[in-house]
Amino acid sequence: MDYLYEDYDGDIIDRAADFLTDMLSQMGFTADIYTEVIDNTVVFDIVGDDVKSLSPDVNPDVINALSWLIKRARFAIGSEIRFDIDVNGYRLKRVHELEGVSAELHEKMQDKCSQIQIFGMNNVDRRALHLLLNADPTVATQSNGYGAFRHLEIRKNGE
Repeated sequence: MDYLYEDYDGDIIDRAADFLTDMLSQMGFTADIYTEVIDNTVVFDIVGDDVKSLSPDVNPDVINALSWLIKRARFAIGSEIRFDIDVNGYRLKRVHELEGVSAELHEKMQDKCSQIQIFGMNNVDRRALHLLLNADPTVATQSNGYGAFRHLEIRKNGE
């Protein structure tokens, strides 16, 4: 728990990874954590057979709780970097699975609709669609609402 003290010699990413490792250890899990920085987001991928039960497709509540804790720790140590947690590459696989949905939504936005709202998505799917749809500058996405009523809004950029 050296990462809690001012004289810790690791950077913000090392501190967060050490914090996550300690949390997993306290929960009784053994895993490796791989770190990847994409734009202004640090993705901690928790990898191992022992952590399969943490995957968002099994039970999203646990990984959401870990994400919440790591994000609160980020505020405590003062960083503008975004932290995301993944388990065994689930998020990346999910992005690939949603590419077809994204293409279909994009086509609807180009043809008929000026705005689409999608309810009932978990945060992993919502984030994946944000990433896929925002690759096109003519489309803008935004999450609105709270809790079970959180939803994705897609609209033509500038409207």
